[in-house]
Amino acid sequence: MAKRSEMTILEHLAELRIVLLKIFIAITLGSLVAFITGEHLLNLIIHVSSPQFITNRLLCNLSKSLNLTELCINSSQIGFINIELSGQFMLHIKIAIWGGITLAAPYSIKALLNFIMPALTKTEQKVSKLFLLSTIFLFVLGIAFGYFIIAPIAVHFLATYSVSSKILNHIAIQSFINTVVQTIFAMGIGFQLPLIVHLLTKWHLIDRKVLVRNRAIVFVIVLTLSAIITPPDVFSMIIVALPLWLLYELSIFVSKPTN
Repeated sequence: MAKRSEMTILEHLAELRIVLLKIFIAITLGSLVAFITGEHLLNLIIHVSSPQFITNRLLCNLSKSLNLTELCINSSQIGFINIELSGQFMLHIKIAIWGGITLAAPYSIKALLNFIMPALTKTEQKVSKLFLLSTIFLFVLGIAFGYFIIAPIAVHFLATYSVSSKILNHIAIQSFINTVVQTIFAMGIGFQLPLIVHLLTKWHLIDRKVLVRNRAIVFVIVLTLSAIITPPDVFSMIIVALPLWLLYELSIFVSKPTN
């Protein structure tokens, strides 16, 4: 194969096509594995609503010790319904696709990185690898925070929220799965905030002084959002608010001062 610096645009596109084809095959194989284990993956997501889920169990035990009934969440299992003929089949397919993308993600990232790396200098390669590792670490951390903390609290809030006592909640399984998965992945993306802010300040699109000046406003917003989605107790609010606030402070810390 010709050296990357000597390759034409068409040769680059041909190589990229091969890389994308390999990624597609990896996602397909991952989706097949996820389809076979679909029931286990589904139960893993549903488990956040179970009284036996570790977060729910710990908070309910703590509520007994502190005599704060509001602290206990998801104390009874939610019942789910399916309202579409093809609902469970389509849900199985959706879980398989999500699972396939997730399982193939490490290979996909590595394949794209191997394609891009030859065009970078050694310094740029080191920075890119460090940035990639930081991205993966923060994403996994965000996923874990979303699954173990935000998801069960959000499920409790949404499942028990009532506008009128005349309205009964019959929760469709598709709605539940979509909400939980979107919440979890949203936290994974949200934990990229320090890296995003670092890039924006480095490119002079955001001034670090603005972040510092608006610190109090962001603090109030974080507390307000945390108070809305959590049970009416300080402990739950702190569990949600503290990591989000630390993310913002970390964003300020890693941001590049601009002139």
